[in-house]
Amino acid sequence: MSVHGQVKVRTSAEQKAARERERAEKLHLYLSEYENILTNRQTADPLVLLKSTENVLSEHPDCFTLWNVRREALLKIEHEQEKDLLEKELSVTQRCLQSNPKSYSCWYQRQWCLKQLREKFNVNLYKNELGLCKKYLELDERNFHCWAYRYYLLEQLCPPTSSSDLEPFFDQELEFLHATIGRNLSNYSAWHYRSKYLDKLLDHCPTRRSAVLSLEWELVLNAVYTDCWDQAAWFYLRWLLFKQLGSEAISEDKHIKPLEELDEVEPRNRWCMLALCQLWKEKKVRDEKRKCYLEQLANEIDCDRAQFYRDQI
Repeated sequence: MSVHGQVKVRTSAEQKAARERERAEKLHLYLSEYENILTNRQTADPLVLLKSTENVLSEHPDCFTLWNVRREALLKIEHEQEKDLLEKELSVTQRCLQSNPKSYSCWYQRQWCLKQLREKFNVNLYKNELGLCKKYLELDERNFHCWAYRYYLLEQLCPPTSSSDLEPFFDQELEFLHATIGRNLSNYSAWHYRSKYLDKLLDHCPTRRSAVLSLEWELVLNAVYTDCWDQAAWFYLRWLLFKQLGSEAISEDKHIKPLEELDEVEPRNRWCMLALCQLWKEKKVRDEKRKCYLEQLANEIDCDRAQFYRDQI
């Protein structure tokens, strides 16, 4: 719009009002379409429902009710068409994931489709899906929805317990997680799933326990020395020490001394101090220093969690 040949620049208040009108129009359209779908949920042709829900979900992929409607519609389709529509559904969810890669509903819908295809048509697409996970983890390596989906896929692909392929399968996944952690030490999901697969490997191959745990200690110790202020590796370190190694296997020289040296280099690091306090208590050593550290953590360093530390004194 121009006044006397001059372009009128909208003020921030006008821009805000325009955005509000646009949002109100979109909301009105969404509610209208949503109500229409629910009204005709039981009577409409399944193909019509699939088309109308796809239009809405492309803009609002988190509406789990509409995904429920789609599953109902797909189950009503004649068997001859169902396979093609289930495969098409994977494309629909992929487009919706481009809109929101962290949509619980989209990832679940993919999982449901894969299960239907395998159980009804003996079509196994689980391995192919790992490529999709790789793509989304490259975009956001801490997308825990994608990590959870990847774990689901691997559970379906996991060889039988009696298979000679099981140990290499676990080793391959641990190598993948090692590389992922190497790119970003803050990747909580990678550390978390590493703990799950390490558990599985050690249950299957108990003879490798000592060697594997020794390598894991080197990995996590290198991580905390690289960035001692990043808490992700510290959670894994405490899990490794207290859930896998246990009190008897914890060594003064191998496990406690390196952390005490780190504590000297990086004083008042609450993650290192907490790990040391737990180790000293477990091994019944340096009790006075342990209590002093807990007091410092409670009163000076991490006051928001003061009671947590005082409970351990």
